[in-house]
Amino acid sequence: MPRYQFDKWADLYADRALLLKSSAIRDLLSVTARPDIISLAGGLPYTRDFKMNKMVEATTECMLKQGNEALQYGSSEGHAGLKQKISEMMTEEGVSAHSEDFIITDGSQQALDLIGKVFIDPGDHILVEAPSYVGALEAFIGYEPKVVAIPLDDQGIRIDILEKQLKQMKKKGIRPKFLYVVPNFHNPAGVTMSAPRRHRLIELSQEYDLLLIEDNPYGRLRFEGEDIPSLRILDDKVVYLSTFSKILSPGIRLGWVVAPHPILEKIIFAKQSADLCSSSFTQRVVEEFLNTNDLNDYLKQLTNRYRNRRDAMLEALEEHFPAEAKWTRPHGGFFVWVELPKFIDTTEMLAEAIDKKVAFVPGRSFFADASGSNFMRLAFCYPSEEDIRDGIKRLSEVVKDQISLYHSVTDHLRISSTATAEKQKPGKRKRK
Repeated sequence: MPRYQFDKWADLYADRALLLKSSAIRDLLSVTARPDIISLAGGLPYTRDFKMNKMVEATTECMLKQGNEALQYGSSEGHAGLKQKISEMMTEEGVSAHSEDFIITDGSQQALDLIGKVFIDPGDHILVEAPSYVGALEAFIGYEPKVVAIPLDDQGIRIDILEKQLKQMKKKGIRPKFLYVVPNFHNPAGVTMSAPRRHRLIELSQEYDLLLIEDNPYGRLRFEGEDIPSLRILDDKVVYLSTFSKILSPGIRLGWVVAPHPILEKIIFAKQSADLCSSSFTQRVVEEFLNTNDLNDYLKQLTNRYRNRRDAMLEALEEHFPAEAKWTRPHGGFFVWVELPKFIDTTEMLAEAIDKKVAFVPGRSFFADASGSNFMRLAFCYPSEEDIRDGIKRLSEVVKDQISLYHSVTDHLRISSTATAEKQKPGKRKRK
């Protein structure tokens, strides 16, 4: 069957289907999969240190002990044994959640979609950070909300701007359905919300009866500084998402969502209609793996590796990038967020970077209004330190070319403008 066909079903689609589009990052990954490209684009967890034989052993044990159950349908809420392990993990982080307080989902991405399904009607207002996680934007936009973006700085979401926005919305009789935030090692910005801002955010949420959605996929990947209490610790009415994708493997597609029971009930109903249940087989294999392996020991190795790669990227940026560029210094997670002069469009610059055999994600993907054209996200999680240094050097050449071209054009225009102005000046009259 040909890849492209005339769409004779176009008049049958729901209006919301017109909002659906391919993920810019997914599309980019098809290019960056080329072996000659150094990809600083995809937020791919480093899995080459993963003890594959241990997962093989866990799979074998799972099938020997509970093969019949593993191959059957499971509970929509999730397998009880794995939920107990997740509860223990959250307790280590200070998040108090019993098995009945959360459900298992097909990664955090499904949880985001279910939240959109449960809360958003067409035309509803939702609040997000600017920039924000592109997967969340894509999940929510399918339900046709009006997205209101609140800027970030190096301390996280701008609470002053958020408060002003909430006051304005209240005056107009608008109640936003929720605020979605990534407080730890933000994707894409790499920043962490400070403790004072977290406390103030909770105060605002209580004052304006604002539901908070806290997405925490990177929280256990801190390699610098001290842990900061999650929003869920500060207020048990916060909806809290996390995942195994960044700490174990994205291939297993398992995450979880903690929520107040009335909300959780609606999310369960939505999940039942979406997929009945997450994979019973995968859940039991992961449970067996966690029972027989020290996840914290593995995470120590992983965060050490990420720290070294973060350092390699920051050092290379400092060495090679021009003075006009600025970037964040993440204390964990996967990403560095780079700001270039406003006259540079990183979407247009990407093609030149690909020609130089290096890739990144342009900033527009992370803004609901497609702004942020002079930003780019760089991922240090997967490439080797050597590739990171080489990739940053190549990318710096592209950035310098863009800056040089801009100054050449503006200088030429200035000179041309000056020359034209001189020609248009009236000549001096000669004395008789």
